[in-house]
Amino acid sequence: MIHRHQHIADLSVLLRQMGVERIVISPGSRNAPLIASFYAEYGKNCSSIVDERSAGYVALGMARNLQKPVALISTSGTAVLNYSPAIAEAYYQRIPLVIITADRPQKWIDQQDNQTLRQKDVFRNFILQSLSLPEYFQAEKELDNTYTEIISTVKLSMELQGPVHINVPLDEPLYQNLPPFSIEPQEINLPSKSGVEIPAELIQHWKEAEKILIIHGQDVADAKLQRSIEDLFKDPRVVMIAENISNLDAEEIIDRPELMLWRTMAEELETPDLLIYAGGQIVSKKLKSLLRNRKIKNTWRIGIDIFEMDTFSQQNRFAKIPDHKVYNILSQFCKNETVVNFKNSWKKAFADALEATGKALKNLSFSDPLVIHTVFQQLPENAIVELGNSSVIRLAQLLPKPGKIRWNSNRGVSGIDGCLSAAVGTALTTDRPVVVILGDLSFVYDSNALWNRQLPSNLHIIVLNNAGGGLFGLIPGPDEHPAFREFFVTQHPVKISKLAEAFDLAYFYAENQQEHTKSIGDFFKRGKRPKLMEIKTDQIENKTAFCSLINRK
Repeated sequence: MIHRHQHIADLSVLLRQMGVERIVISPGSRNAPLIASFYAEYGKNCSSIVDERSAGYVALGMARNLQKPVALISTSGTAVLNYSPAIAEAYYQRIPLVIITADRPQKWIDQQDNQTLRQKDVFRNFILQSLSLPEYFQAEKELDNTYTEIISTVKLSMELQGPVHINVPLDEPLYQNLPPFSIEPQEINLPSKSGVEIPAELIQHWKEAEKILIIHGQDVADAKLQRSIEDLFKDPRVVMIAENISNLDAEEIIDRPELMLWRTMAEELETPDLLIYAGGQIVSKKLKSLLRNRKIKNTWRIGIDIFEMDTFSQQNRFAKIPDHKVYNILSQFCKNETVVNFKNSWKKAFADALEATGKALKNLSFSDPLVIHTVFQQLPENAIVELGNSSVIRLAQLLPKPGKIRWNSNRGVSGIDGCLSAAVGTALTTDRPVVVILGDLSFVYDSNALWNRQLPSNLHIIVLNNAGGGLFGLIPGPDEHPAFREFFVTQHPVKISKLAEAFDLAYFYAENQQEHTKSIGDFFKRGKRPKLMEIKTDQIENKTAFCSLINRK
């Protein structure tokens, strides 16, 4: 007779064999058998995060840093729904998560039973695959078939880099001892993509093109990808745009396109006849707008995407091949002709913008842009920077980036709701200094990220307290609305110092450049506790400094 929790006892072993290293668990009763199974198998590699919304983002930060799936375990009911924001972010940012949700037996769904809702396929709009396990098993074959489905589901998460969902109905009693695991050790390999060939049409377009623009969006730091772009710069036809969150670095890259386009007349930039783009989100709204209003002869989207996209509205073609392989192949067809006007026009516009902004930086008043610039100059070597959304990520695209820094940001859906939690997840999976920069609303919104007994000492939190949503004072439109201060800026009464005290963080404060410069050295020193620096800035000064950087009145 098959034990009714045999599949629970074996599930943790299956995931271990597939290479899942970390588990994030939120407490509950319905998930008690799952907790028992995974804690027995993983021990100290389990993290307890009470708030499921925060837990989802913590797991996201872990998986993004490890580049391996991380498993989440929740109880039933609304706890499951609280994973939704992080799952959506993981789906659009291509981060592997295995979400395991305890559920009530099918007979109690829609029967007004406690903590019960329709959990099957609950994440269907932003999940790679969902699997709901049987409640009971009558035969060994049923058990084996379920394990095959679990392996297939987790493989999909690893292969396509995204979230998958395993729903586990559990009937009472919940606190009995689990049976011994029953599966034999096995090696589970992902299918090889080595045989995939680049489309001949793309190679032909590359050979024929005279003006080539390559745009690489958000990506993880990857040595193979970095090496693959180096030979492309030998081709005088090629211009490459890659913002800091692409984690690509080369002198030839235009890494601040938004800055360039604020300071350049659009008609001065020639239109490419071949556009190739890869990676995740691009922060620059002006770059998207520029290319959406141009007619480009040939456009290609490259990479293993979950779905087809046309970011620049060019009716593009698709090469569903790892981007570094495409770059390597195209570099074999580089030309060594005289530099064309196309490349000159883009590089000159960028150089002119850098020169003008360099002068503006020297005259900035104390403001969010100056604070971020100062932080960038003082970052510990080999730091990982987690950029908050809203104004922080946009301001960071206008400022010079330091070298040897890894850049992360929640730019899949670009919400403020999990920026701090994702940074905590990163810090839990590295010894490198992790520096998260975010606004006061983002910090307060996600302050449950600090409700964590394992909060690591390599975490450095910088909160730009500009008394609300600073972005809405920078973009045209909201400040003219009668509801601006109450419903856009959304000023709050929270004392950030008290939150730091509540969660036992080392606290620093600055409200002018002298205080900031004096304290930042101590702030970045590794201590026994995580650190938080609150920096008080003024929204009027912030807007003045922003306009100075982009040459806008």
